[in-house]
Amino acid sequence: MIGFFLLVSIYFAFSWGLPWHKLPSMISFSYIFDLLFALGVSFFFRLPWLFKWQINKQGLKAIAEGLLLAVSSIFAIWYLDIETPFRLVSGLEWHLLIFAPILEELVFRQTFQRFLVTQVGGKYVTSMLVASIFAFSHLVGLKVLPVDYVPFIGFQVFYTFVLGLICGQAMLRFHSVIAPIVIHFLFNLTFYIALQLDII
Repeated sequence: MIGFFLLVSIYFAFSWGLPWHKLPSMISFSYIFDLLFALGVSFFFRLPWLFKWQINKQGLKAIAEGLLLAVSSIFAIWYLDIETPFRLVSGLEWHLLIFAPILEELVFRQTFQRFLVTQVGGKYVTSMLVASIFAFSHLVGLKVLPVDYVPFIGFQVFYTFVLGLICGQAMLRFHSVIAPIVIHFLFNLTFYIALQLDII
């Protein structure tokens, strides 16, 4: 367990501590760090990489849970008239639909969750712990966004915790990192569509 929290501390020290946003690039260099971190930890601790996922009834149920969460979250944002910061992001499609679903799942499910299950066990407890850390990671918005977006960041921590639980359970159930990546992608795609339709 000490090794796990050491890994988490190293990850946040680099992903939050370094001024990635000041480096000139269309994409954040923090995404490159995420990829290298996931590859490095998985190689060092010999964590299995499983990409095969056959969608069945349970898979469709997991996808439906992710989509229901997305629609509910969008409705809450619209109903409560919460200002969202998504339009501040240049190249939003890349960030929301490619980098976030793939790289966040590689870090939080492939790396942290697999490490915990391999080293500690307690599958459902590990899923909740990693979901909590995943939600906590979204508090970085407090550091980089104007104060007007604090209500959104608070709400985002709530829905990303639930998304983390859904993705974590999918990882445990299907043993493939593809399952949480697909669920996370469809969740973000629903948000992207809502943004394009000016719902939020």
